[in-house]
Amino acid sequence: MVAFSVALAAGLALTGLLVPVLRRAQLLDVPNERSSHTAPVPRGGGLAVMAAVAIATAAASLAGDDVLWAPLVVALGLAGVGLVDDRASLPGAVRLVLQLLAGVVVAVWTWSATSPAHAVALFALVVVVGVAGYVNAFNFMDGINGISALTAVVAGAWWCWVAVQYDLDGLLVLGASVAGAMLGFAPWNTPRARVFLGDVGSYGIGFLVVAGAVWAWAGGVPALLCVAPLVVYLADTGWVLLKRARGRRPLMQAHREHVYQQLVDLGWTHTASALMCAGVSALVCCAAAFAPLEVSLPVVALALVGYLLLPRFTRPEVVA
Repeated sequence: MVAFSVALAAGLALTGLLVPVLRRAQLLDVPNERSSHTAPVPRGGGLAVMAAVAIATAAASLAGDDVLWAPLVVALGLAGVGLVDDRASLPGAVRLVLQLLAGVVVAVWTWSATSPAHAVALFALVVVVGVAGYVNAFNFMDGINGISALTAVVAGAWWCWVAVQYDLDGLLVLGASVAGAMLGFAPWNTPRARVFLGDVGSYGIGFLVVAGAVWAWAGGVPALLCVAPLVVYLADTGWVLLKRARGRRPLMQAHREHVYQQLVDLGWTHTASALMCAGVSALVCCAAAFAPLEVSLPVVALALVGYLLLPRFTRPEVVA
């Protein structure tokens, strides 16, 4: 479709053009003891990705497709917050307030565009889980080459499938734009990273992914299908926070305790760890889509538990 093709071409071309600009601007991610890279790498590639999404959405609109402008506008606003954070770290409280505000905007927009019966539950879902939870989870999980690109491609493709099944044309454009833009970004980020997504990208794309879940739920899509592409990132982040809380360690302090980080430390390549994460997301989506609820729920639970416990069953220094 138009949105996917335009987003793919724009993402690929704009990222390539952006890399030397980021280097000249000295917008670099300098490695530290918690990093998964060993040399400075430009960050802020999400600028190209978000531009590709916007261009693809506009092209789809001109082609006569239904598009969801409101979440795109909010995503671009959050991407701007991320860009500021990439250049000069913002206080955590400021980021959280702005993320919650974004959730409020989407809640009001969705409420006004759908049945008022969704109002209270939808508001809570978006504000507490949908935005503040998932945008932060997406940002926390964006720590190795390819992981967010591959996971976002899975999520975008999933929203395309859901849109076709439930006749949600705007969601189709959103999913195709996200999948295309991140697929275009992927060659610049994996297997060798010439640029990182940065907060500008993780905030913007993370928001679009969760906005798709909100719109799908408001459109009558079953809850499991709505959360399917979100649960791996949420489970990995939640598991880390639980372990750190039990150990009385600072929850917001940088660390290397995520599953994908542990796998890399055990000898997995970045690509293998990223593929594992995205593959489990795809498995969860397929289970939700093609199995009855009494089968899909246990499969999803087993997939998540297996993913979270994988580092315990991986021998050190064995490259996957």
